[in-house]
Amino acid sequence: MKKIVKVLALAAMLVMGGQAMAQTRGAMFLSGAFPLKDYADFDSFDDFALTSIDLDDDDAGAGIGFNVGLRWYFNVGVKGLGVMLSVDGIYNGPTSDLKTAYRKNEVYYGGQLIGSGLEYKATPKYINVPAMIGANYIFYINPNFGIYVEAGAGGNARFITDMEYVTKTHIGNFEANTKVTNDYDAAFSFAYQVGAGIEVAKNLVVGCSFYDLGKADVKGERVVKGTSNTSTIETWGNVHPMMIMARIGFSF
Repeated sequence: MKKIVKVLALAAMLVMGGQAMAQTRGAMFLSGAFPLKDYADFDSFDDFALTSIDLDDDDAGAGIGFNVGLRWYFNVGVKGLGVMLSVDGIYNGPTSDLKTAYRKNEVYYGGQLIGSGLEYKATPKYINVPAMIGANYIFYINPNFGIYVEAGAGGNARFITDMEYVTKTHIGNFEANTKVTNDYDAAFSFAYQVGAGIEVAKNLVVGCSFYDLGKADVKGERVVKGTSNTSTIETWGNVHPMMIMARIGFSF
């Protein structure tokens, strides 16, 4: 955490001193976010990082999402080389396998006399907000076409929306409903990125980036409301967002 604070403090100093640098430009990116490795995997709820009580379970079940990002580039006096500041907002919903598992879990058993069932009211989604500082180098083949590479490091703020489900049981005319909510805490981790792409007419940018947003435990509060009300602090598995960004941007 101390390293992240130092990196972000340095980024703030560079922003405040940006006017002293010779040239400043920015870009806004829209991207597809393609999860990798354990961030994309889902086998069963037994291994699911958001429900498992095993701290080593790390299947996140994240599906293909999208990203909106901003870049600022500050020239440092070397042709083509600049300091890069970036801020991204990345959204990933559940993968198709996880969506299917949610539906299969919503099963009703029994008949008119005795029965029970489960219904999801809300399922978790991932929101990551990384802020990084790094370097960008662009080589112009001609005034209207350039090739760039870049890399950066900083911190990521991870948010997971609530999971909420209701269990229903009836015996004759007696009915009992219980609502369970997993309210996940925000988490912070070290993050880095590397990327490459092209710039056309000094306006359109097309590229691809790899993001590793760091591993963090999944913690939060489990609230049960029904015939008895309880609230407990829980630690589940861990989530490690890694993804490929296919991006298109516009310089300003």
